[in-house]
Amino acid sequence: MNEIIDNSVDLIITSPPYFNIKDYSKNGYQNISHSKLKSQDLGSLNNYSEYIEGLLKVWKECYRVLKPNGKLCINVPLMPILKKNLNTHYNRHIFDLQSDIQYSILNNTNLFLLDIYIWNRTNSTKKLMFGSYPYPRNFYAQNTTEFISIFVKDGKPINNIPEEIKEQSKLTQEEWINFTKQIWNIPIPNKGDSAFGKHSAIMPEQIPYRLIKLFSFVGDIVLDPFSGSGTTLKVARDLKRNYIGYELYEHYKDIIEEKLLCQTLSI
Repeated sequence: MNEIIDNSVDLIITSPPYFNIKDYSKNGYQNISHSKLKSQDLGSLNNYSEYIEGLLKVWKECYRVLKPNGKLCINVPLMPILKKNLNTHYNRHIFDLQSDIQYSILNNTNLFLLDIYIWNRTNSTKKLMFGSYPYPRNFYAQNTTEFISIFVKDGKPINNIPEEIKEQSKLTQEEWINFTKQIWNIPIPNKGDSAFGKHSAIMPEQIPYRLIKLFSFVGDIVLDPFSGSGTTLKVARDLKRNYIGYELYEHYKDIIEEKLLCQTLSI
């Protein structure tokens, strides 16, 4: 992200590409290709260690551009892989992206873990994982939650915020109480999102909405290094923050611009 100078971004919100289960060169239904698969696409890597190492390069850039006390918010799921797809041992295997990303960040940057939220997908359409059903001993949990890890860059915040900006940015008591609860009950996006069916992993607007309200002031700069369909950028715009986004596949440019130009906040 050479275009961004050091210590200039207030908040980063992103959901990195899943490891090797989504083809981001295809549409949301994964049945039509819209682009040639890019070699730089971290989600297309077959080696998990290389995937975590590739993400670390992004997190190091995030650290560089963040202001002191700036926040990096990363949304990831658990990744259960069935034995038929990855025959590493007798049972299925789960890639715990949150834990592995956290370990790589804490051991290779000067970012520190501030908080972890759990996103409970209240209308999950995930297929049941049958395991040994209906008999013990290998029942599998329904994979209906994701993690939102909040990392903070060391250093004192800039506190010369104008009173007018502070007033525009303050949370209501209800927002403060609800947004600081550790479990967030939020539905996954449906056909009301303009990117539905066009992108395979749409972030619900409520996630960046809460994070932006919690960790930034009006006029701050919000960055998403994996913009996807542009949800973070759209919510940042609607909340009167400045925004920067990166996206590898040019195909999504029109989808991002449609969100930025046409839609209003639907929280």
